Amino acid sequence: MNPFYRIFGGLLLVLIDIHLGQIEVLADFIGYLMVLSALNGMDGNLKGMKGARSTALIISVLAIPLAFIGQPTGTTMGVSISTDLITIYHQFTSVVHLVLSYFLFYVLMDWSRNEGNEDIRKKTRKLFRVYLATHIVYFALLPFSINIPENVTIPLFIVGLAALLILEISFLVLLRTYHKEHQNRVHM
Repeated sequence: MNPFYRIFGGLLLVLIDIHLGQIEVLADFIGYLMVLSALNGMDGNLKGMKGARSTALIISVLAIPLAFIGQPTGTTMGVSISTDLITIYHQFTSVVHLVLSYFLFYVLMDWSRNEGNEDIRKKTRKLFRVYLATHIVYFALLPFSINIPENVTIPLFIVGLAALLILEISFLVLLRTYHKEHQNRVHM
């Protein structure tokens, strides 16, 4: 199976959250194991591959408890950043996911460079910059939401989460482009 298709499928499983009570139906660790499996089937000399494989393995293990502990609960008093262990654990795995994405972008850019496809490489580099900058700004501003009034915090959270969702979908679309490019190379 095409490695880019497995990475796409794995990250799609991570993006989709369906819960039955506390149990996550489509467990994130399965998606991360699919990504790890795809990376293990690719050329190990690609730039970023060692980091991508290591991070995929780490987050696969870290994501196992997420399948059983559910989502962090909000407060009845309104929106606030909680310091309970579940929320901290979710935020930590989100940061590790960002590190994995960072390495995946490098793998994609090196693969497209090796294949001589400069157009796809430029698209990847452009999305990489926006993706990384947006995530870093979001995570950096998250602790400051404690001091912002609730009527400002809620719209900011909605805008921030919408931007992150759009970027995740854009990354998946980019992976589909790599899948198609890989298919074209194989069938030539």
